[in-house]
Amino acid sequence: MKQNIKRFNEINEFFETTGFEKRTDIADFFVFRFDELPKDNALKMPPYQKDFYQVSLILNSGNAVANINEQSNKALENTLYFLSPDHIFSWQRNMRTTGFVVYFKTEFLNFFSGNFKNEFSFFNLSEQNFLKLDIEQIVELASDFEKLYKEYYTPNAYRVHILQSFLLSLLFKCKSLQEVIGSININPSKKQELVFQFQNLVTNCYIKHKQVGEYAKKLNVSANTLNQNSKEVLGITAKELISEKIIQEAKKLLKYSAEDISEIAYSIGFEEPTHFIRFFKNQTSTTPKEYRNSQM
Repeated sequence: MKQNIKRFNEINEFFETTGFEKRTDIADFFVFRFDELPKDNALKMPPYQKDFYQVSLILNSGNAVANINEQSNKALENTLYFLSPDHIFSWQRNMRTTGFVVYFKTEFLNFFSGNFKNEFSFFNLSEQNFLKLDIEQIVELASDFEKLYKEYYTPNAYRVHILQSFLLSLLFKCKSLQEVIGSININPSKKQELVFQFQNLVTNCYIKHKQVGEYAKKLNVSANTLNQNSKEVLGITAKELISEKIIQEAKKLLKYSAEDISEIAYSIGFEEPTHFIRFFKNQTSTTPKEYRNSQM
């Protein structure tokens, strides 16, 4: 039977599962510090999704790991990252990790008249969801998180309204940083930008989507255009890129995990283990079992 990824609808429901003793009195918003997490709190969380957004500023990270699907990010020191309800996320925390976490639903910003997803593209699956910051940017942004944190714990008749404005201000500050950091790099061509978005989508969605047409639809282009651009920029077709990603993750699980082959097949989105075995052999000329045995 295919494994289901746990989905959390409410912030407090998520806290109950992870053993975090705090609860929010504002259903659609909460902010806390990493160092407030108790030592006996969950140190590791298997893949899950949640119906609220997350902005995190990690200062000291230790050996903390953040995973979007099976894509690991271990270089979390001085990092800002963004998660949406579309992301499949898992993590391993370190008790020495410091920084801030903000959870919110878009309903909390119901006064905002703009298009949320278009305005704050760093939440999108097709974009890079991590920003590496320099010391000056860290100092500036940490003060914004601190202001949001202090206001949450300050009794005030206008507390919610102030938090709403502070949160929107923080998101625009993040957008500004995203644009500054992006401008440092060479401006990509339209073809390169499309392929970059495609690569990010594959990283985030390969478990659910394995067909070129599914990605082309998300990127508002034809499958033929996506294949041609991928071939021109990367030297491989879009289909080959998707297959490479699946094989890469499958090999990692076969080599390093104790899961049996059926569990691995389900975890990377195959409805039947036989489909996974056939796919793996077609791509590598060896079966998953033979590959695993060769790595021992």
